Formats: sequence, structure tokens, C-alpha cells
Amino acid sequence: MKTKFFIIFFFLFSYSNLKADINDLDKNYIPLKDFIILKYDLFIERNLINIFRGGGITGVKYQNVNYKSKFKKNNDLIITFEATMDKVRYKSKKYFPKVKDCNQLRNKIFTNKYGYSLFSQKLNNLVNQDMISGSINEKILNITNLNDDTKKDMLEKTEVKISILHPNNERSIVCYGNITDVELKIM
Repeated sequence: MKTKFFIIFFFLFSYSNLKADINDLDKNYIPLKDFIILKYDLFIERNLINIFRGGGITGVKYQNVNYKSKFKKNNDLIITFEATMDKVRYKSKKYFPKVKDCNQLRNKIFTNKYGYSLFSQKLNNLVNQDMISGSINEKILNITNLNDDTKKDMLEKTEVKISILHPNNERSIVCYGNITDVELKIM
């Protein structure tokens, strides 16, 4: 009898606490920084598949890509990618990563285009600064509280750092730059 009473009392008490927590949700708001990072994370997670499609034919074949996004103290956002080249393919093949591989990785995630000609592998105008910023504004920064000046300022303060890890660590490269730069720089 005592155990039944204890179980009933436990459920009634836990239900009243649950109801109080649900009512408190209306009083709490997440900071805009956290919401923006969440939107970037969801967008990147959804579009990472673009990296693996066509890998090895028109671009580098990767075995995995990890990412992290965070705000620095001065409200600058940095998005870090770490892409590991396919070990089986690139241990034997004499291909070493270049800046264009960093650019292609960023372009495929944010615009689903390589930005380089298929055969010559030269930079083309299919991916430019306006296209990258337009994609980010449309898919990530489409928050009603952000006006155009704030969006532009956020894009100018958003950096990207891409590490491409070759099976031979000495051949790995790190590129960085503003997220909307057409060409990133080697670090």
C-alpha cells in the first residue's frame, strides 16, 4: 500500500513540475548569437552531402568532414571545417590539396557549385561573392529582426577556416578568409 501511494505521489509531483517548466518557456528567449549558430549548423549539416556527391571525379574525394562554428569575443563568427581526404585513394594517387580544394569545399556547402571549370579547373564566374552572400542571407540570416545593414556587417565579420587533411600529414593545408571571399588564402 505504501509503495502504491509513493508511486502515485511521485507521478503527481513530477507532473506539476513539468507543467511549470512548460509555462516558463514563454518567458525565456535564446540569444541571437545562439540562434544564428544553430541556423548555420542546421544549414551546414543539411548541405554536407554536397561534398560527397561526385567526389573523386570532379573534386577531391573526402572520407569525412567535421565542422564547428563559434563567436569570438568581438562578435566575429568563425566557421572551421576539417576535411579528411580519402586515405585509400590518395595514399597511392599523387594528388596534393590546393587552395582551389578549400574554395570548392566552401562553395559546395554554401552554393552547391564548384566554381571551377570541369576540365581546366580554372576559376569561373559561377560562384562569386554575391552568390555566396545571397545564399547565406536567404537560407541562414533570414531572421526578421536583422536588417540589411546588420546582415552585411555579419557577413563581413564571418570567417571561414578550412583544413584539408592529406593521408601524408606534411601535404595537408589550411586555408582561411572571409566567408564570401571568392578565393581563400593559405595559412
